[in-house]
Amino acid sequence: MKACRRKYIEWGAAGIGALALFLFFFRILPYHLFHREQTQLFLLATEPLTGYLRHPAALARLSGDFLTQFFYYEGGGPTIMAVVLLLWGVVVFRLLAPYMGRWAWIPTVLAVAWEAGRQCGLSYPLSGTIALTGIGGILLLCRSCMRRSWKSGLPVSILAVLSGYWLFGCGDWSSRWYNMPDLGREYLLALDSEMYFGRSEKVRKLLAEGEYRSPFTAYYYNLLNAQQNRLPDWLMDGYQPASQGLFLPVAPHSTYLTIYAANEVWFALGDMTMAEHAAILGMIFSPHHTGARAVKRLAEINLVNGDEAAAMKYLRLLQKTMCYRDWAERRIPGKQTAEVCQWLERKRLLLPATDTLRSSANIPLSLRHLLRNNPDNVLACDYLLCFDLLNKDIGAFARDYQEFAAHRIPSRLYAEGLLVYLAGNKSPLDEVRKWNIPPQVLDEFGDYTRLYEANGGNGASLQAKYGKTYWFYFHYATMKKVEVIYDERWNRDMKYIQVVVELLLCCCLYACSP
Repeated sequence: MKACRRKYIEWGAAGIGALALFLFFFRILPYHLFHREQTQLFLLATEPLTGYLRHPAALARLSGDFLTQFFYYEGGGPTIMAVVLLLWGVVVFRLLAPYMGRWAWIPTVLAVAWEAGRQCGLSYPLSGTIALTGIGGILLLCRSCMRRSWKSGLPVSILAVLSGYWLFGCGDWSSRWYNMPDLGREYLLALDSEMYFGRSEKVRKLLAEGEYRSPFTAYYYNLLNAQQNRLPDWLMDGYQPASQGLFLPVAPHSTYLTIYAANEVWFALGDMTMAEHAAILGMIFSPHHTGARAVKRLAEINLVNGDEAAAMKYLRLLQKTMCYRDWAERRIPGKQTAEVCQWLERKRLLLPATDTLRSSANIPLSLRHLLRNNPDNVLACDYLLCFDLLNKDIGAFARDYQEFAAHRIPSRLYAEGLLVYLAGNKSPLDEVRKWNIPPQVLDEFGDYTRLYEANGGNGASLQAKYGKTYWFYFHYATMKKVEVIYDERWNRDMKYIQVVVELLLCCCLYACSP
């Protein structure tokens, strides 16, 4: 009766542990798992599948990559992670129970927690945990055979070890041997993923709740506003690290995540050359040098450019996947749906009719090239003018405004920038009137100037009333390192895990009691 009770307790503890693992990855790190799926490409084709057989750990790598593709679905990654880590825990417990008895729960929980921590990284593959589980299973098989008969068990064990090395290898030790959840990185991946899905309200909520300020968050804040035609209206309401909040740098010091995200704004603006440049570099420097999301973007770029041969190269790859086959089928030239055709027509309207030689680092030249080919590209116009303003290049802003936006009624941000330009040139009132600046903005500028001069340039008295104006940014904005403050989300989400973990520990202690 006691043994039966202990068995129920063990299975109950295992179930609670699996639930804790699921909640951990579902509530704390879901976007880590989704990102890992996006940076790999599992193809159901003969050549890539047979390629697994030419290396050790064939079964571990094959099964790990196969399961990772289902991280794409909401809840799929946490479920798979919970099951795989639970199997790892069962194997560890079975290995240790004959020697430690009921106390085997303690190293089992520690082993599962250690392996779950390793899975919190972006580079540690799911096959690493599967390999360790397979090795443990081979050891269990060898012990069982040796107990039955030493003479017959020895050759079977040798064969099992040799085949086990080919199937599962000896574990993945190329990654860090330990890891911890990175909530700051998870927040950035959440922004990136939700923008990818087009869930603008979720992105807006993440930006409003988060306190993590960086060029990456400013980049998606500005891109979201630009897609809603509100970039100049809300530019000064958010954190702006100069122009890096508009265009992420594609440079040797940039991470692959930053490089790849840099293509999003260029794709939205209509510069397919720059978008393709960033997408390819991001894919090259990613952990597996490939990725479903990068392949999708490259297919879209070539479809917009009208290069059907290049687009088919990527679409054929996606046709060999389980999760993206339908997406590719809807974009095959000659079989495109009405929705895809309309999308392509809209994107092709932004393409420049001429080409030019330019450096990828010369952002203003690229934007001006887009506008000179298509003056109605409002998104490119706003990005160019905001780029000038954030860099405090007032002369370039005035020239670009005159060339590309003189026919528009200036938004408040542009009116504020124009007043800085006109005041710097000491323009007479008659010239100021030619720019159609709203009278209210003129009056406020006069008030701001009086306060600025009366306080000797001290910004403390100006911040309450004018802290979100371009004038305040122009005088006082500096590039400072912003500390990451993101404890609130961690504490809130950990409450869901804490109760489950406490129940698991209680079951373990009860199972170990006499």
